[in-house]
Amino acid sequence: MIMKIMWFSRHEPIPKQIAELKRLFGKDVNVIQDPNPFSGADDVVRRFRESGADEMVIVAPLTVIDQITKRGIQPLYAEMRLVEEGPYDVDVNGRKFVFERFTRIKRVIVEKEELE
Repeated sequence: MIMKIMWFSRHEPIPKQIAELKRLFGKDVNVIQDPNPFSGADDVVRRFRESGADEMVIVAPLTVIDQITKRGIQPLYAEMRLVEEGPYDVDVNGRKFVFERFTRIKRVIVEKEELE
């Protein structure tokens, strides 16, 4: 069975990320990028469900990811580490990142402290 993964980000997945998704989910992974802006969690969830995808990778504000998890979807998250020197995988506006791994977001918790 082919595993279908929706990739919600302006940035295309890099080869290391595709390779890791294949390692995690099998060699028949089909990653489909949706680079289009979204209006919020409901828009993402609708597009994901309409696509028939099995998994979702998303780059979005925590508030949007929180609402997605509250709608029963636990998206994958590509953990990227900022590097000052040495080899890197992605350059975003002059900031260089190395892909580390995928994790699954089960829920979002924000702990706040009042300022006085």
